[in-house]
Amino acid sequence: MGGELGKVGLVGPGAVGGFYGGMLANAGVDLHFLLRSTYEFVSSEGLHLIHHADGGRKEPVKPLQAYRNASEIGPCDWVIVAVKSTANEELGSILEPLVDERTSLLTLQNGMGNVENLARSFGRERIILAGLCFTCINRTEPNRIESILPGYVQFGQYGSSPCPKAEGMIEAFENAGVKVRRAESLDEALWRKLCWNVPFNGLSIAGGGITTDRILSDSVLRARARFLMDEIQAGAKAHDISIEDSFLDRQLELTEPMGPYKPSSLIDYLENKPVEVEAIWGEALRRGLAKKVPMPELERLYRELLALTDGS
Repeated sequence: MGGELGKVGLVGPGAVGGFYGGMLANAGVDLHFLLRSTYEFVSSEGLHLIHHADGGRKEPVKPLQAYRNASEIGPCDWVIVAVKSTANEELGSILEPLVDERTSLLTLQNGMGNVENLARSFGRERIILAGLCFTCINRTEPNRIESILPGYVQFGQYGSSPCPKAEGMIEAFENAGVKVRRAESLDEALWRKLCWNVPFNGLSIAGGGITTDRILSDSVLRARARFLMDEIQAGAKAHDISIEDSFLDRQLELTEPMGPYKPSSLIDYLENKPVEVEAIWGEALRRGLAKKVPMPELERLYRELLALTDGS
């Protein structure tokens, strides 16, 4: 099963990385977690996945191959990148011990510009796959990751449609029980994900540290969320990407059953960690303005977030 992928390293085992890494490891993938700050705790206490869609089932990750230093893992056939985009400047040095000429890369990061960053650091000819996670996952303790709504992961390859090696990684996710979709256009998938990320991650912070249910129940914030979606839709259209109105409506409908959900950016903000302001809001704004698309709501939110996060 997973052994066909070869050796897989994972950098950034937070909520998303830890959950999907754990699913892959439990499905037989030879997966090596780079834990760094949580190494001692997770090594002794284990890593546990909680599946709310399956009655709160608790699933330990076995085997758990955990390391404090990337040099202890060594070169891999695949490296999964799940660190926050705020670490992109130092990502090259973090990944260097894991990458040689055979290594392919999968980024599970939020926002825009991440595949381009990897291509600049490791070569545009390298296989670089992006997995966009349309899901609700929180890490509630260093070794406890809770899947609120399983959702799906949409994959696209940088510069081309998925090649056979990339298909092998996508199939490994499928074999691990993850719902997957394949994107004909990686850029389209990125713009579509921003339709949720921009309003709900952003307004949860700008609204005073609130959960998604409070955004939906507040008529002003709900309207603002829809205006932000409209601007993302317009930005995508300027890049020859069509996002239908029904998709925007669906983002609101899907958020209702999440209840008092804390988006990942809100958790980072409340824990005084860097927020991915540039990758999620700044890059979308720059790409829209470059095409002369007016984005007053996005510009307002971007400036609010810069002020609240001290420019992180």
